[in-house]
Amino acid sequence: MLLTLGISHKTAPIDVREKLAFTQENIPGVLAALYGEIALEEVALLSTCNRTEFYFSTQNQANTSFRQLQSWWKNYLTPQFDMTPYLYMYTEEHAVRHVMRLACGLDSMVIGEPQILGQLKIAYQTASQSGVVGRTLSRLFQTSFSVAKKIRTQTGIASHPVSIAYAATTLAKQIFCDLSQATVVLIGAGENIELTLQHLLAKQVKRIIIANRTVSHAKALAERYGAMAVGLNELGWCLQQADIVISSIASPKPVVTKTHVEQAFTKRRPLFMVDLGVPRNIEPDLAHCEDIYLYTVDDLQGYVNENLKTRQNAAKDAEVLIEHASGAYMEWMSAQAQLATVRQLRLKAQDIKNHALSAAINRLRRGEAPEKVLTQFAHQLTQKLLHQPTVQLRQASLEQSEEKITVVKELFDLSD
Repeated sequence: MLLTLGISHKTAPIDVREKLAFTQENIPGVLAALYGEIALEEVALLSTCNRTEFYFSTQNQANTSFRQLQSWWKNYLTPQFDMTPYLYMYTEEHAVRHVMRLACGLDSMVIGEPQILGQLKIAYQTASQSGVVGRTLSRLFQTSFSVAKKIRTQTGIASHPVSIAYAATTLAKQIFCDLSQATVVLIGAGENIELTLQHLLAKQVKRIIIANRTVSHAKALAERYGAMAVGLNELGWCLQQADIVISSIASPKPVVTKTHVEQAFTKRRPLFMVDLGVPRNIEPDLAHCEDIYLYTVDDLQGYVNENLKTRQNAAKDAEVLIEHASGAYMEWMSAQAQLATVRQLRLKAQDIKNHALSAAINRLRRGEAPEKVLTQFAHQLTQKLLHQPTVQLRQASLEQSEEKITVVKELFDLSD
C-alpha cells in the first residue's frame, strides 16, 4: 500500500510547522530510523517551510501505518504535543495524485511555483542515497517529475509571474532585451528587495547596486548576493549608472524625485522604474517624462491578477493530465502485483518439480527401470501441482462459489 502522511500550510500554522520540520542534515538519519523501527518497504521525506510529508510503501493497513508513524513522529519531538488535528493522510491513488500535484506546484501557496519541484527532487535523491526507496517510490517520483515537466511545457502554468517582485523583473526584461548588460539600482534592503534581487540574478543581471538608509543592512544583503552597497546619500551617483531602478523602502515622502533624475541624466536614455513602496518612493510626476517607464504597485497588481487567472485556468488543464498520469501509474502498480503472483506461482512449481526430479534421479541411480521411474515421476509431479487447486475447487463446490469455479476453468482452459 502507498501512503502519504504530513502537514502543510493548509492544515497547520507556522509555529506548528516549525516544530514538526526536519533539517536536511537530519533527514538521512530520520529515514534510517524509520526504516529500522517501522515495517516500511520504502520511505521518503520532504521537509520545507510550508510542509513536512512522509511518502511510504508498506504491507500494513493504512490505519495501522498511520498510528505507527504518528507515534514515532510524536516521540521524536521535544517537547511532545498532539499533532493529530494538523495531520492528513492520502492512500493509494489519492497519494499518487497528491505527489504529482505537488511536483507541478498545484498544492503550493502560489500556484505553479517551481521551487517545490526542486525540493521534491532533493527529497527523492536523499532517500535514494539512503537506500530506502525501491521500485514503487522511484517510479512515483520519476513519473511525477516527468508530469511536472510536461505540464509546464504544455500549459504554461509557470510562465506568468504572480509575485510583485517577479512581475517587476519580467517587465524589465520586456524593455531591456539583454538584462545582463543593464545596471540595476535597488533602493531598500528588505524582503521585497531581496526577492527582486534573486529574480534579477536568475535573469543573468551582472551589475546591481543596493542603496539603503542603513548602509550596514545594504552591505549584508550585497555580500550574500555579490552586489554593491551604498548609502542613500549617493543616490545621485546611482541614478547616473542606472538603467533600471526598483524601490521598496519605508519613507513618508518620495526618495527619488524629478529633480534627482534631471540632475543625474546628462543625456536622454530609457529608464525603467518600479515603485513598490507604500507610501510611494518615486515621485509620480516622473511617469510623464519622456523615456521614463514608471510602474507602481497598483500597475503591477493588475498584471499579477491577470496572470493569476491565467495560472488558474492552466491548473485546470494540469489536473486533467495528472488524472491520466495517476491512472496509468495505478495500472502499473496493479501489473506489478500480478507479476509478483506469477513469480510466486513459478517458484512454487519449480520447487515441486525439483523435489520430484531429485527423487527420480535417486531411483535411477539405484538401478530401477527408467520407464517405471519416469512414469512415477510424471504421476507424482502432476499430483503435487494439482493438489492445492483441487482442494480449493472442492471447497468452492461446497460453498457453491461459482466465481472460484469459473476462475479455475479459465485458468486451466476447461470446457463445460
